[in-house]
Amino acid sequence: MNMRKWLAAILYVSGTITAFIYRYDILSWMKEDHPLVLLIGTATLLAMFPVVPYKAVISLFGYAYGSVAGAAICWAATTLAAALMFGGVKYLFKDRARAYLASVPSLAKFTEAVERRPFASVILARLAPVIPQTAVNVYAGAAALPFWNFLAATGIGKIPGIALFAFLGGNALQSPASAVAAILLYLAVLGLAWLGLRSRTFK
Repeated sequence: MNMRKWLAAILYVSGTITAFIYRYDILSWMKEDHPLVLLIGTATLLAMFPVVPYKAVISLFGYAYGSVAGAAICWAATTLAAALMFGGVKYLFKDRARAYLASVPSLAKFTEAVERRPFASVILARLAPVIPQTAVNVYAGAAALPFWNFLAATGIGKIPGIALFAFLGGNALQSPASAVAAILLYLAVLGLAWLGLRSRTFK
């Protein structure tokens, strides 16, 4: 690994540790009124350095700035973070990441599906709440998926989850019934999308 790659790795680890140490200060700062660019930048950093569950970050933005604005900020931030991580892995750590992917037999079928239908596969991975989103970014960069396909699929796939948690952050306390309805609607959309995309991706 050359010096540039070591430096990138050190900066990422250092950023994660720093964000973890000051995570409560960051969350407190987010509740205040700030310029939009600064808010998106902060949300992007929290997506790249996941020191707190990002669902909590989305909910906090929904609570502080309203469901629609909070969702829009987090959607823009997570899409930007995904693009940055994709590029970092593809251009700095691609060989090592591909070697790791090749060493995990259980990923073989998914890798074949991704290579066959990259757009649908990324949407499917984004919709699945159990799949770490950072892992999706790393995997896509290592597999050298087409960047614009990856970015478009990421943007589409993130909409349901971000919309739900921003809505819960902005409305759950005031209207529990609406929160329950939103969760049920989200699960229905998730199930239908999963069935439709899965049949097309893995057939």
